[in-house]
Amino acid sequence: MLLAQLAARQLPASAVHDTVAAIARGIDYRRSLRQSVLDRLFLWLAEAIAHLVRFIRQSPVSRPLGYAVLGLIVLGVVARLFIAAQARDEAGGPRRTRTRATGSEDPFVVAERLAGEARYEEAAHALYHGVLLALTRSERLRLDPSKTSGDYARELRARSAGSYQDFRAFARRFDIAVFGHGGCDAQLIDDLRTLARPFTARARAA
Repeated sequence: MLLAQLAARQLPASAVHDTVAAIARGIDYRRSLRQSVLDRLFLWLAEAIAHLVRFIRQSPVSRPLGYAVLGLIVLGVVARLFIAAQARDEAGGPRRTRTRATGSEDPFVVAERLAGEARYEEAAHALYHGVLLALTRSERLRLDPSKTSGDYARELRARSAGSYQDFRAFARRFDIAVFGHGGCDAQLIDDLRTLARPFTARARAA
């Protein structure tokens, strides 16, 4: 049914390009260098689809078949994103459960305990959570699960917040620790501890 509708309609090339580009610019694909490369791949795909649409519109004989192929491509892209999102959720489920279980504790204390157990990536997340909580007190930052560290940094910069530089330095190191190819280790946790000290002092003074 969907393919028949696609075949019957003339989709503007710009609409297809914008749709795929919007998918590529989604939150799930803006978190690391690997996702940035994926962004470019999807944008290239959007250009290729746009060229295909222009070809279909100029060739009435191949129009129904072309729109059917286009529909399959778009459905394949959406299905791939859905499967990838499910895989990330399943992989992160246990970690999020453990983090919520310690939600009433001081995140910086939790981070020290996790680091002592060699659970370095979870310790990095705890430090990040502690830094964000400190910012909610000092900068009245509003937390949102859909926001990335880059989103928070841009918000602080827009406010000309005094903590912008400290947070940006911490967030850059955090992204490397969590999303870097080498994985998180004791050295990265030490770096994050150092970068989190301005926020630790504010949190304990509050």
